[in-house]
Amino acid sequence: MAAEEVLQGADHYKSEIERLTRELSETTHEKIQAAEYGLVVLEEKLTLKQQYDELEAEYDGLKQELEQLKEVNVLCYRLGLVTRRV
Repeated sequence: MAAEEVLQGADHYKSEIERLTRELSETTHEKIQAAEYGLVVLEEKLTLKQQYDELEAEYDGLKQELEQLKEVNVLCYRLGLVTRRV
């Protein structure tokens, strides 16, 4: 009877170890997926930041060009080269 109880106990522990091993494997897989997703999000963030920086630089350049054109327009108006100020 004692030997039978020992075998049942051993089977119980073996089943418990198998269950815990499966759970650990699933959890590890989920963590890897989350990490991969995080990397994709970071890459997308970097790409968007680069696009934003490029657009901001283009905006600043166009803004400066507009100011220069306004100055030229004022000078042309003062010199009588144009009849209307913009």
